Amino acid sequence: LHVLVGELGAQAAGESDPLALARERCRRDPAMADHWLDVAELQERGGRESDVDETLAAALRVAVPPTPALLLTVGMRAVRGGDWVTAERAFEDAMALEPLAARDDDARLDAAALVFTLATERGDAGGVAAARRILGAAATATAAFWRAEALAALGGGPSPPVTGEIGLRIVRALVPEDPDARRLQTIDAALRAALTTLQQAREALESGQPDQAVRLARTALEEPQAAALGIAQALLAEALNAKRDREALEVARRATTLNPFLVEGWREQGDAHLEAGDLRGAETAFRRVVEIDSTYGLGFAKLAQVLLEQGRTLEALEAISAATERGGDPFFLAAIRGDIYAEMERHPEAAEAYDQALSIEPEDHWALHQAAIEHGHAGNSPRAVELFEAALRHDHDGCHQTLVDYGDHLRRVGRIGDAVKLYRRAVAAVPADPEWRQTLRDAERELLAAPN
Repeated sequence: LHVLVGELGAQAAGESDPLALARERCRRDPAMADHWLDVAELQERGGRESDVDETLAAALRVAVPPTPALLLTVGMRAVRGGDWVTAERAFEDAMALEPLAARDDDARLDAAALVFTLATERGDAGGVAAARRILGAAATATAAFWRAEALAALGGGPSPPVTGEIGLRIVRALVPEDPDARRLQTIDAALRAALTTLQQAREALESGQPDQAVRLARTALEEPQAAALGIAQALLAEALNAKRDREALEVARRATTLNPFLVEGWREQGDAHLEAGDLRGAETAFRRVVEIDSTYGLGFAKLAQVLLEQGRTLEALEAISAATERGGDPFFLAAIRGDIYAEMERHPEAAEAYDQALSIEPEDHWALHQAAIEHGHAGNSPRAVELFEAALRHDHDGCHQTLVDYGDHLRRVGRIGDAVKLYRRAVAAVPADPEWRQTLRDAERELLAAPN
């Protein structure tokens, strides 16, 4: 409530500067560590380095309780200043604190990874054991995060350069066999230039430009040292998969050969197998994903998807339940659960799952279409009609199957005239489809025979 009142009051006074609003939140609710972290992040983005340290010092004085995210930030600032004694003390405190907000869960794991690394390097068995207890099964995912952070920092990304060195140290401590971390121990000018190009490829892919990402990744991999990195090959495979390019499978296989510990490589290999229709190959790859990282919700969701494609619905339901427990893209998880229930003809549960997906992406045509079908089968005709109409409004790719399925629903509930209109639209759009033409003929005969 303090936050809402502060933001509304500031906006009413014509204040829209994010930093001013963040400071107002701190003034109204000073015990909340997250508010201070928001201020520090905005100050850092604006290049106001001295202000960041003052903000963090103020947060430590008044935040009750201090959080893992706050202590991790303090520790990382100390690392950048070369003060490893203060840094390690902050990391140990962060690791010992209970998470309060979403960012605290990751911060506690990152702090544990840093403590684990420092304890490993100096042979402190007690410190290693304490950190390992916090990391648990998330050690692989944490190493994957720091591998990606290191690659981005070495390629000139937004993280400070020291992140590259720290990230590689963490990966070497958590996954001693990781070949990419070993290959990145020495970086010459040619490799650094290639890593910069790879970072540009990553940014292009994340901004929805897969063609540009493929071009940049190929350019980077012309440098032999970069081509020897599994994580670099995995990035190219991801970009190729985004284009639905068949070469993705070969590149993903190369990535996992170069670095068999790379979740990204196995994930992209699974996606490429799925695109090629090789369900067994996809299943093998996705099982390898969750074997390497048992906390990876998306891996379990993709495994559920490929099991469903094989008609193994009970196994698919078990996999999507595991995915939901671990977290991930909530839209994707809900949509896959809806697909599984639909295949099992558990229509009310399928409709509920698709409604959950639509609460996240309310204009997604495919989810609207599937939800409409399932609500229709569940006996909720008004909701089905509403969803079919929304699916037609948000059909930007010409999915004429929606017209046919909507017609089928109206035909079942006795609106044969409206159904015929929809079938005619579908046949006009795709006149060569024999099944749709037959459906239209049957419906027209039914309409002529109707008593009213």
